[in-house]
Amino acid sequence: MRALKNLNIEKSIELGKLVYTESWYDKLDAIFVYIFFCWGFTLPFLIYFDPYRNNLKTGSEYNFLFIASFFCAYAIYRKAIEKRLVKIEGKYDAEKHKLIIDEYCKKLGLEKNRSSKNIIIYNKEMPYQFNTNYETSRIFLLKDQNIYFTMLKSNRLNSPVLFSQIFLKFDIKKLCQ
Repeated sequence: MRALKNLNIEKSIELGKLVYTESWYDKLDAIFVYIFFCWGFTLPFLIYFDPYRNNLKTGSEYNFLFIASFFCAYAIYRKAIEKRLVKIEGKYDAEKHKLIIDEYCKKLGLEKNRSSKNIIIYNKEMPYQFNTNYETSRIFLLKDQNIYFTMLKSNRLNSPVLFSQIFLKFDIKKLCQ
């Protein structure tokens, strides 16, 4: 799990994003991820608009390059908003929401990392990885009848969570409303 040093729960809820002290490695890592995916986004355009390319021999591989380009743009977007908290308005109080989230995460086989009055963190080792330190963390902040959550990956290249957060949002919303 990424080190969430000095996590300020109240300020995080107020601003709608995780507020914690980032290490220099996390900042450097974010810059590297942006550069990598920006290169992946612009490269297909450079190849396609090459003035020396024979347009009569254009195949379907160019279409694949543009699909890969849009994937890279989506990865840049997800990295930019990875600390943003998703808000779900539930119909129960914080304690009942906590029980629902605990039951849901145990059903998925997630490992509880931290649990206190208004924060729950669950981790899951990422499958198909050689190193067991690669995890995806689900961070839930509870306040009144609202649930705020986000997902962070921690690995060598803290890549963004691309689709799991969307599925988690729908599942939690269905359970708590």
